Amino acid sequence: MFGSFSSKIAAGIVALSTVVSGVAFAGSDDTQITLESYDGTLFLVGQLDDVKNGFYLIDVEGLGVLTVDTTKVICNGSACPSSS
Repeated sequence: MFGSFSSKIAAGIVALSTVVSGVAFAGSDDTQITLESYDGTLFLVGQLDDVKNGFYLIDVEGLGVLTVDTTKVICNGSACPSSS
C-alpha cells in the first residue's frame, strides 16, 4: 500500500492522522516543510533535517525523524530543495 515509503512512515501514519490534518506545528522557521502525498491523503509537517540519496529526513513533532522517498511526495516550504 505504501510502495517504497520507509517502514517508519507506515508505522507513523495512524498516529500522524490524529495529529496532523493540514495544520502546521508551532515553531515555524526556515526549515519547516510540508510533505504531501501525490493523492493528497497524507501530509507530514516538520523540520527538514537533510535530503540524502533521494530521501527527505524530516523531524515530525511527536514522531521523531522520518525518512520519506522524494519521488512519493511534493515538498512545500522555503527549505525544500529546488526541482532543477
